[in-house]
Amino acid sequence: MSDSKERKRKPPSLAEAQQEQLLRHIISTFPYSIWWKDRDCVYLGTNEMSARGAGLSHADDIIGLTDHDLPWTTEEAENYIRLDKAVMASGEPMLNIEETQRQADGGQRYLLTCKVPLKDENGEVFGILGSWTDITDRKHTELALARAKDEAESANNAKSDFLATVSHELRTPLTLILSPLERLLETQHTALPGDVRDELELIRRNTARLLNVVSDLLDFSKAEAARMEVDWEPVDVNRFTSLMLSDIRPSAVARGRTLAMTGDAIGVVLLDRYKYERILLNLISNALKFSHPGGHVEVALCALDDASFELSVRDEGIGIPRGELGKLFSKFTQVDGSAKRRYEGTGLGLSLVKQFAELMRGSVSIESEIDQGTTVRVRLPLVVEDAGPHDTEPGSRSENSTAQTRRWLSSLPPVAISPGGGGPEEGAGTPREGRLSSRPPGPPSGARPGAEADRPLLLLVDDNPDMRQFMRSLLSPSYRLLEATNGLEAQRLIERSPPQVIVSDVMMPLMSGIELIAWLKAHPVLRHVPVILVTARADDEAVASGLDGGADEYLVKPFSPRELLARVRSMVRLYRSYQQLGAEQAEIARHSGMAQVAMDVLHSVGNTLSSAGVTAELVRERLERSRLPRLTRALSELMRGGPEVADPADEPRSESLRRYVDLALAALEQEQAETAADVDRVREQLDVIRDAIRAQERYAYRNAYRTERLSVSEVVQESLHVHGVALVSARVALRLDLRPIDDIVANRHDLLTILYNLLDNARAAFGEGETREPWIEIATWQDGAEVCCAVEDNGPGVPEGARMQVFQYGFTTREGANGIGLHFSANRMKSFGGSIRIEEGRERGARVVLTFAAAPGAAARAR
Repeated sequence: MSDSKERKRKPPSLAEAQQEQLLRHIISTFPYSIWWKDRDCVYLGTNEMSARGAGLSHADDIIGLTDHDLPWTTEEAENYIRLDKAVMASGEPMLNIEETQRQADGGQRYLLTCKVPLKDENGEVFGILGSWTDITDRKHTELALARAKDEAESANNAKSDFLATVSHELRTPLTLILSPLERLLETQHTALPGDVRDELELIRRNTARLLNVVSDLLDFSKAEAARMEVDWEPVDVNRFTSLMLSDIRPSAVARGRTLAMTGDAIGVVLLDRYKYERILLNLISNALKFSHPGGHVEVALCALDDASFELSVRDEGIGIPRGELGKLFSKFTQVDGSAKRRYEGTGLGLSLVKQFAELMRGSVSIESEIDQGTTVRVRLPLVVEDAGPHDTEPGSRSENSTAQTRRWLSSLPPVAISPGGGGPEEGAGTPREGRLSSRPPGPPSGARPGAEADRPLLLLVDDNPDMRQFMRSLLSPSYRLLEATNGLEAQRLIERSPPQVIVSDVMMPLMSGIELIAWLKAHPVLRHVPVILVTARADDEAVASGLDGGADEYLVKPFSPRELLARVRSMVRLYRSYQQLGAEQAEIARHSGMAQVAMDVLHSVGNTLSSAGVTAELVRERLERSRLPRLTRALSELMRGGPEVADPADEPRSESLRRYVDLALAALEQEQAETAADVDRVREQLDVIRDAIRAQERYAYRNAYRTERLSVSEVVQESLHVHGVALVSARVALRLDLRPIDDIVANRHDLLTILYNLLDNARAAFGEGETREPWIEIATWQDGAEVCCAVEDNGPGVPEGARMQVFQYGFTTREGANGIGLHFSANRMKSFGGSIRIEEGRERGARVVLTFAAAPGAAARAR
């Protein structure tokens, strides 16, 4: 036991040679370059990795050399020696030194070096031990990132300079547009015609709006480039805030919102008046924009402590998702940046609020809950110690708005008043031809009676009221107009009153223009309605996306009035071409159907004539077998003098009878000959007619009864493609309830003709004085092994007593009809092995049900 303890206390010693060999092995296999020098900076040794970097063939070759003897540059060698001497002089290690080193092959490396002094038992430094690792790849990455950062900062500075320059250049012409406009509207307001005043107001509103955007960009570029200064001045915060709210409140009330101010008396504070006003305007603008009609916006001033106060703006609007709150103060950021966002804006407002607050040594925070509202708090200092020279008294502010507030108010769109005058109109989406301008509604002056209904119907879809007003003023003289503020409203209008052309914006709330087109082009009846997309995006990708989505035209803002009118006229011509093509296709289908009916008639007449020919042949045979010839011979024998007749006493009577019989026989013989001749002529005519009918049948039936496996739903869609234009023109709403069903076996052309007949009958059932909204529904379903298709309408229906008769040839309940269509349909359904019936619909209209056998091998579906 004691022996083992002794061994632990005194491990076995190695011979010096063995220790040196072990140390050399450790050094040579160490994964870093290692070297050591004496106090004169002469190398005493190194490992193989370091030797290779110095261009030496063996590690021992470095002994006795200095850094000046190695391939480093003179500057590098002197720097190495200087640092080595500094470490040995201080006796302290120096770690993580970044150095460069030229290699033997001429390349350059970046090294991360550590240097440690070597000390003897007395603590005296006798040399230095160093190691380094190659960080060339990492350094190149860092340098690339640094260059990229410098380039990005340069580009950002160039962008800021460009924005500032452009903003400055834009502000001058915008001011020269806006100022004369305002003066003209103020001095000549009553003298201007209504439509001219409307156009000038439109220009003024949007010029002010553009000037606001330019001001935002200018302020943003200055803040980004750290070139924005703070102009401190004493401001009576309560009075300044109250006067601003007084200016804004009428506009808020006109839009159905209330605006109030509460809080503490803050008094006079050093602020930048311009920046404080911009902060308050941005926050109130957002609060009003995101509040619901009838909502309340509250502005509060609160003294937090002796050093700061708080400005807060609270609304009861839609709220912001918690995960989006951190992004709101980033530049160009909006909660909803999609193509169907509900609210306009550049995404700079809250970013500027944050930058302005921080420039005035304050801070911003935000709280929000979905459907509960949002509160933005701006904390600002009450006292600014180093504000520099400034006025000691608060500047006077007139009761009128400052330029910023006035310009912001003048950029707001007008409020549409409801017909009852009860406030702002919220019923967007109602079909309307009323307008925000003062131009009187109705057809153009001088239009003939009835011309209004002849004008093409257009649908304008845009969430910007000024844009709708502008396009309305251009299009209303030549077109009837419907208006919608988003794609969902447009859907309802299109289904209720299908337009001939749609002019739609792309970025709209609830449903974008691209989504509206996708819905329209998938509609079985309305997909032919042309669409003009209007957007501010002019890049090739945006244009290609719109056209690929189904748009027929793409109009880029800004556009000229002539271009808009020309595009609309072109689309109206395209719509009429669709109508004409659809009518021609329907007429072809109708004539084709009549040809099928005629083919059936030929078939029936042929059968009839064949029967007549047989009958004629039987008559001839019957005449040939007649007893009349034998009777004639018997009478002849009798007239030659039979004793019972040729009595001398009755001579006069006998002669008379003989003469009568002679005449009768002659008449009978003549009649027999004529009858035989007539029968021969009839047979000859029947043969001619039969030959002609057979020739027609060979031509007509060549492909008539070729059957194939069909999807009823696909054939329904195909029939609507032909007949849909007629339904749209007749303002008949179409409903589809096409459930999954099995295929059938039938003739495609015949089935299309049947569906055309049913749709045409349903459409024709609605009279011109119809007060209800007419509709037609096509439904398909599976009933065991049977496939069913029904065409139903809400017209007058078919009397119960006539529901079987309508399938008879020539029978009809409608004036002007020929009674052939349903007869043909019944015959064709019978040839398919199916059936057709008429029953009463849900609204006492007619419901025609087609029943087919499912195709062989199809798995029957439960209804």
